[in-house]
Amino acid sequence: MTFADELWSGLKSALLPIDRHALARAVTERAAAVLPPGERVVAGHPVEAGEQLPEPPRPFRQQAFSAQRTTGDRLVDGMGRAEWGLHRLNPVNAVVDRWDEGHRRDTPQLSGGWESLAGQLAAVLRPRCSFRYLSVLLVTGHHLHVVRVRLAGNRREPMAGADAVEHAWRVERRQAVWVRNRTDVRHGTHEVGFVDGSRVTFAFTVGGYGPVVATFPRRLRHTDPIS
Repeated sequence: MTFADELWSGLKSALLPIDRHALARAVTERAAAVLPPGERVVAGHPVEAGEQLPEPPRPFRQQAFSAQRTTGDRLVDGMGRAEWGLHRLNPVNAVVDRWDEGHRRDTPQLSGGWESLAGQLAAVLRPRCSFRYLSVLLVTGHHLHVVRVRLAGNRREPMAGADAVEHAWRVERRQAVWVRNRTDVRHGTHEVGFVDGSRVTFAFTVGGYGPVVATFPRRLRHTDPIS
């Protein structure tokens, strides 16, 4: 390759946008590869937390890709845990924190509390993480899964060397009873309701999510009442 070819290749890489649909297909395939044997994928698509979804309280917030964290990362995290421990030693703080964790008021983005099925999904979509990654919602014959796929540091080739994948959450499909299109909030945003009465918003990161939405037993528009 001549110098001119290399220069043009570099300029083209910098100017052309990433094919987000190709990236969505690639991370979905990689996420499906880590499911347990016998789980047949019906549909899957990258998702993210709904807009303005509140951050989970510390006890409910997962650490993503913990095995890949550096010594420095773990040191900083340890300092954070020590600070949290000192905070909880104050009896007033401890009582207030326990009340907040168990009785946090519902929001338009989350209803049912952090221990509900919706709260579990919300926490999974808002982990502590210092890496670039995408979360993928996978629908199989009997379950809903969320799998995280770590992306490479190279933004032009996000899948290059990105071999870290972790299974984050699973629930039986019958527990999710409806999904509601929330285009009134933002394109791609949906709300899912569970059998325990809880509900939470999430967003598909790119178009092409129709097959996932079609797997839910009830599909509502944002103007439809929840019953």
